[in-house]
Amino acid sequence: MNFLGHEYLSGFRRIDRLGSYPATPWVDKDSFSLKDAFLWNRQKGSRVSTINDWLQIQIGGSEDVKKKRQKGQNRIKSTKYTLITFLPQNLLEQFRRIANFYFLVMTIISLLIDSPVSPMTSLLPLVFVIAVTAAKQGYEDILRFRTDNVVNSSPVTIIKDGKEAIIKSQDVAPGDLVVVERDCDVPCDLVLLRSTDPHGKCFITTANLDGESNLKTLMVPRDLPTVDLEEMHKLGMIECESATTDLYSFNGKIELKNSEGRVLPLTAENVLLRGSRVKNTECVIGCAVYTGMVTKLQLNSRLTRNKNATSETYINRFLIVILVALIAIVTLLYFLKRYNELFVIPKLTYLGDATDSYSVKQFLQDYLSFLILFNYLIPISLYVTIELQRVIGSLFMEWDLELYENETDQPCVVNTSNLNEELGQINILFSDKTGTLTKNEMNFQQCSIAGKKFLFKKTRLEDEETNALLDINKFNSDQRVFFQALCICHTIQVASSSLDDIESSKKDSLKSKTTNPTEMYPISDITEESNNSSQQSELNVTHAIENSVSAHPNGNHSTSTSSDVNPLLVSTDGYSVERRKRPVVIKRSPNFARRVNAGGDAPANQGEGNGQNIRPISLQFQRSTSERDLPQFEESHNGPALGHRRAHSYGAPNAYLTSPIATADPPVNSILFRSPSTASRESYAAPTFTRQPTMLMRAESQRRKKEIHDFIFTLDYQASSPDEKALVEACANLGMVYTGDDDEILRVRIVPPHMDYKRPFSSAKLKEETFQRLHVLEFTSDRKRMSVIVRDTDGKKWIYTKGAESYVFPLCANSSADRISKTDVHISDFARQGLRTLAIARRLVTEEEYQDFLTELAQANSSLENRKQLSEECYAKIECNLDLLGATAVEDALQDDVADTLVSLQAAGIKIWVLTGDKVETALNIALSCGHIPADAKKYFIIDCKNREEMLLHLNALDREILFGMGQECALLIDGKSLGVALAEAGAEFRDVAVKCTAVLCCRLSPLQKSEVVSLIKSSNENYNTASIGDGANDVSMIQEAHVGIGIMGREGRQAARCADFAFAKFCMLKRLLLVHGHYHSVRLSLLVLYFFYKNIVFMGIMFLFQFHTLFSSSSVYDSLFLTLYNVIYTSLPILFIGISEKPYTEETLMRTPQLYKKNTDNKQLHWPYFLMWILFAVYHSVIIFYFAFCLFSYNNVILNVGQTAAFSCFGTLLIWTVVIVVNLKLWLESMYLSFWYIFTIVISILGFIITTVIYNVINLDYDTDIYWAYNNLLASLPTWLWILLTCVACLVPDYTIRMLQRALNIKEFSIFPGKQRKLKMRANFESSYL
Repeated sequence: MNFLGHEYLSGFRRIDRLGSYPATPWVDKDSFSLKDAFLWNRQKGSRVSTINDWLQIQIGGSEDVKKKRQKGQNRIKSTKYTLITFLPQNLLEQFRRIANFYFLVMTIISLLIDSPVSPMTSLLPLVFVIAVTAAKQGYEDILRFRTDNVVNSSPVTIIKDGKEAIIKSQDVAPGDLVVVERDCDVPCDLVLLRSTDPHGKCFITTANLDGESNLKTLMVPRDLPTVDLEEMHKLGMIECESATTDLYSFNGKIELKNSEGRVLPLTAENVLLRGSRVKNTECVIGCAVYTGMVTKLQLNSRLTRNKNATSETYINRFLIVILVALIAIVTLLYFLKRYNELFVIPKLTYLGDATDSYSVKQFLQDYLSFLILFNYLIPISLYVTIELQRVIGSLFMEWDLELYENETDQPCVVNTSNLNEELGQINILFSDKTGTLTKNEMNFQQCSIAGKKFLFKKTRLEDEETNALLDINKFNSDQRVFFQALCICHTIQVASSSLDDIESSKKDSLKSKTTNPTEMYPISDITEESNNSSQQSELNVTHAIENSVSAHPNGNHSTSTSSDVNPLLVSTDGYSVERRKRPVVIKRSPNFARRVNAGGDAPANQGEGNGQNIRPISLQFQRSTSERDLPQFEESHNGPALGHRRAHSYGAPNAYLTSPIATADPPVNSILFRSPSTASRESYAAPTFTRQPTMLMRAESQRRKKEIHDFIFTLDYQASSPDEKALVEACANLGMVYTGDDDEILRVRIVPPHMDYKRPFSSAKLKEETFQRLHVLEFTSDRKRMSVIVRDTDGKKWIYTKGAESYVFPLCANSSADRISKTDVHISDFARQGLRTLAIARRLVTEEEYQDFLTELAQANSSLENRKQLSEECYAKIECNLDLLGATAVEDALQDDVADTLVSLQAAGIKIWVLTGDKVETALNIALSCGHIPADAKKYFIIDCKNREEMLLHLNALDREILFGMGQECALLIDGKSLGVALAEAGAEFRDVAVKCTAVLCCRLSPLQKSEVVSLIKSSNENYNTASIGDGANDVSMIQEAHVGIGIMGREGRQAARCADFAFAKFCMLKRLLLVHGHYHSVRLSLLVLYFFYKNIVFMGIMFLFQFHTLFSSSSVYDSLFLTLYNVIYTSLPILFIGISEKPYTEETLMRTPQLYKKNTDNKQLHWPYFLMWILFAVYHSVIIFYFAFCLFSYNNVILNVGQTAAFSCFGTLLIWTVVIVVNLKLWLESMYLSFWYIFTIVISILGFIITTVIYNVINLDYDTDIYWAYNNLLASLPTWLWILLTCVACLVPDYTIRMLQRALNIKEFSIFPGKQRKLKMRANFESSYL
């Protein structure tokens, strides 16, 4: 797979050793211009220069060898803080909260004035809250940093000075020559300069970019000269536009250095974007152009921003109300104090003479003293309790076994715990399609051939009319031609060996068994290259694993170390190369098959430094698809030839499976058997099958099905479309096996149904058809079809066309009219079943037509303007007068339980928008089959809308359909072009109409458009709560833009999961996440918030009433200890426990009844009626507690057992004691889910008050108020206990009575605002009628 002389793919010989770079680029020139000097000077300071917003990048990097290489240019960053900015930025964010800022001000004031209470009562809770919150947010940012570091530290191979070097991904700089191997991710945006493919192609998948896992083809720039690697840095200069968000466009050029100013154009087909993965191409070299945060992938990702729950809006509103009430109370008490000082105190002669003067200082002292006294109306501990509740709640989600995926050992991941309650507030869900709703796995189901419908039955077809089963021997000419068209009208690559290689490998295997019996290897003795090992290599680049146990093909065990040398760096002049030592692994390779050496053992350290080169260096640089392409040079060596090694792999999936295989000989141990995998980088030529002694009695048997299935797996089809792969695999099941192409010669083998796939393919009955592929007319979103022009063995030229029926039918000849009408009916039947359909047609092309086509195509390709349009016009001239063959119907497999999930979410009142990059037809089929769009819903299409006027016409028509549809459901389908017009010119109008639809399907969207749609909905005055779910990097911007981002850890990478707030393995888990966890967290947070305001109002309400009996002296009825510990110990534990365990309904009930989700949406339980109800109870409880105690002490305060009167310290202690008991019992009454642990927390909180007060009152501190021995006297007093019992009953009887009446009479909660019920009922009637 390599470029420099390694083993079998080197075509680049070294001519001389690379010397030093010239000092200036014009040293070798006879003359130079001022422009040359200017440009060189611009490039001297940086490897990238900018002129008129165009980048100039020197291929191979800057030629200034003295300049130190800059690091970190390719670093990605998703963290919010750095070590320097963490403290100031975090403090700034925290003090934006009203409560934190308020307590900061109160602490400063208490330090400046003669405070009535200790300043520590404000300072200690503030420091505790700030520290806990900062620790939580810092830890979450550390996790993001570690995730970024895994990516930034991934090993990347570059070519520097003609030598291979491995650096970290973050250190790749523009101009570097980056080597990307098969199944490896592209580390930055590269211009493709070299490929191992003989035609200069590079096959990639872009699942992380556009969500499609299909193969896409890129090309080396046309006419790019082929030079040695050590001369590549002298190719010239790349000029390109600055990076943009458009994934599908690239404008640039290469100015060749030694070709007299020759310029080669660069387009999007020459660029590998970050996030794509190389497939079916052994190795490519590209020049880095865009790196780090300016790659197209990162530009399509929004910057990390702070997401705040909508519940904080309600909390801030409540805080503002309490703050206004606080100011009003303080102002009222101040004026009452001044009134007493002026008119009451002078009459009380025993208080002395009143002061005549009143200064500003005295005003501040009096006013601020009241402010300090009542600052506990603002519950500062509310925030820290919410943070703890969220963190513990997130752990519960991660521990939920229903959100755990056994197959991948993947639990739910919570990246942002402060959005837990938002899961219960979702109004609109934005979802990706490919990989999220579907598995992107296609299965051939039905077909229409010559006007007849057939069902696919694995190895045969079933006629729908007669139910007759047809195998390939019974096919008529129409059926043969139809499946022949499917076998050759595609661009599929065969990743593994061809059938000839399969046969030869079988023969070699049989021969080795007869000459040298195979030794059994225990599995533990084989080192596997798995996904885990590849990931470990990413984390620790420099780690070298030595002395691994190797299993040699000749059956001997030997301990050896293999040097995994990249084929880029094997020299002909014998210079040494730094080798990375890796364990010897048994791999499968399509390019090199291991041969068993009949004699002798291999030396112990064959591959490491013994000077033996097991492969010649002179092999040409080409793409090899089978061992037939390689000289069997290993026969001339004593040691066995080792398979090809890769330097490293970036997250390649598990490629090997192991299972014991029974043999005829008695086994010593279990044989290691490698079962083929379509997801692997390399695969064996074929599994080693043994000849069965008996023939199959039935063609259709389970054994044959498995044989065919395994055989197709060995071919490992790699397609640019999953539909193509499904069609070709269906043909192989029927007996028409596409075995690959050899220099555009397509080979199709006809395997009769009685043929055993296990026997060698040398039977006389075997037939092979060959076709020479002349041209491929590629599929585009405008053409909606693809065609191939082939020449058969008779020399006839044919054009085969496959595409959407709406585009293929008009191209058919009039003679096919009857067949078109029948096929169209069948296609409609297929579509109703949710199947994806394609029409198939062909015709004979005359030599004259073909020559005209070649001439026009050459002219179109040479045109610099309108090249695409001219090419499509040329295609249209030859794609005409076609003969319709039939149509195919393919099923796109849905994710598990996706239909049930979508229907349940819609029943829960969540509107679902699917945003996908797929075409409208495909997306519509999936939306119908998965239940996103109801079958009986009206479908309104907005396609190819070009301006605002057209868009408004569509929207007005849709609005009328909704209003006059008599409640019928309506679905909107819009393409990317029309959506672009809507977003730019009619955003508000589109939003207001679209949200009325039952379902919305947006197709052909770019990643940035997805985020713009989410942003548009968020801008609505209705304050919709949005969630986005996706599994690819193309969904990251959408996920980060929504209020709640949800990622699926699927087969398209983990970037979406890393950037999401919540992540799990399957889409069906979303139902439980929202309906169960979302519901619970919303209820729990509402209870927590309301209870905090309640208990603090009870606490401070008594202080307010106390002032009326102290001449408004701003003295405290509580000791400072009680002020400090009230929110920390006395009342914090029970609300925290019920805040993480409250369950108003069982999990099964919530899953079974999704309508319950609506009870909490829009934060209904945080609306004003609930808040005011809690406030009224708080006022009532404070009045009862204070005046019961006041009456007790006023009429007869001889309540102590010793017969003495109670002191003032006993009065304050008795009040706080009763408050602690009442507020904890009130929480008990409000809780729905009672457990022994919860009751224990209530008891322990009350005991905590008793214990701390007992300890405090036996120590004579005389710090704030003197309560020495006061509480002990109360504990010993029987009247005190009776009074507490009476007070608690008086406080809680109304609460208990109201709750019991609601349950007994089934009284639903109602609003206390006049007219509110009528408005809500009118709105509900309107929504049920029209929305």
